[in-house]
Amino acid sequence: MENNYSFYEGFTDQQFAEDIYFQQWVKYGADDTTAFWNGYLQLYPKQQPTIAGASDIVKAASAKEMNRGLTAEEKSILKAAIYQQINPPIKQYFRFRHTSLRVLKYAAVVSGIILLTILFKNKKATTETFITANTGYEETRTILLPDSTVVILNAHSSITYNSEFANKPNREISLQGNAYFKVKKKADHRSFTVHANTVSITVLGTQFNVNARSRATEVVLTSGKVKVSVDDHSLPPVFMNPGEKIQLDTVHHLFIKSSVNPLMYAAWTEGKWHFSSTSLLDITNLINEYYGVETVYATERIKRLKISAVIPVMELASFINILSKTLDLKITEQNNQLHIKF
Repeated sequence: MENNYSFYEGFTDQQFAEDIYFQQWVKYGADDTTAFWNGYLQLYPKQQPTIAGASDIVKAASAKEMNRGLTAEEKSILKAAIYQQINPPIKQYFRFRHTSLRVLKYAAVVSGIILLTILFKNKKATTETFITANTGYEETRTILLPDSTVVILNAHSSITYNSEFANKPNREISLQGNAYFKVKKKADHRSFTVHANTVSITVLGTQFNVNARSRATEVVLTSGKVKVSVDDHSLPPVFMNPGEKIQLDTVHHLFIKSSVNPLMYAAWTEGKWHFSSTSLLDITNLINEYYGVETVYATERIKRLKISAVIPVMELASFINILSKTLDLKITEQNNQLHIKF
């Protein structure tokens, strides 16, 4: 992991305890994680009490999980199985009662051990958990995944990944909304796949933007190389080069590839909206996703108005003011709705 110490600056003990990379250090103490956290403590020595408290939280949670007994259902299944072995129908051992009873008791013990093993294996499998990170309206968030991949999550978006993400042979993550990915290349060349709607984006060490706010999922590649495919394999996969955009046409069911300036699609990660002949309809859809405000148009023609501009991400009132003056429109906000007319 690169020395992204500043990412953890100012973390509370609870935030550390919820961080997967921190949990790996506390639970397993691998050399790379130990080196990272020792370096962090040297840089931020005042965080030592916070780190110690977070470690206690993680250890307590791990101990609680390990010591959790069988559930009532598991106990019931085990009890029934053992009881059935100890008390079988009489006809099964009437002739050889003494010998058979002794054998059956041994069988009951063995069966119990086998059943316990199965139950604990199943319990271990069911303890697999998934982690979800999300953002609210007017909020962006930078997330450091356990493999050191950086995800910049746009407003009203979420990602979900396995708690054992870093240890999986193939790293997979699900996205709802909009996110910018800076994928960490692995020495063993394990793939990294983003699932967004019905589209999967498979990469090896690259940077790209995925907009999955609608079914027409859009991928813009900044660097590296990616493969874009649909989950039902009804379309041949498409390979992308930097500076290209792929969009899924849901009407004609095909991929549309075009050349773009990728910086336009990453501008939001720096607090800017980059509009290039963007329709007012698309902009107000963005307003709905980012600010949680719906739009009412006086006429259909207003939706087709277009704008080209770089606008800083700001509070809604200021954003509305810029749109109003640029397009010479009257825009008012009422009951969480924008009313737009000439």
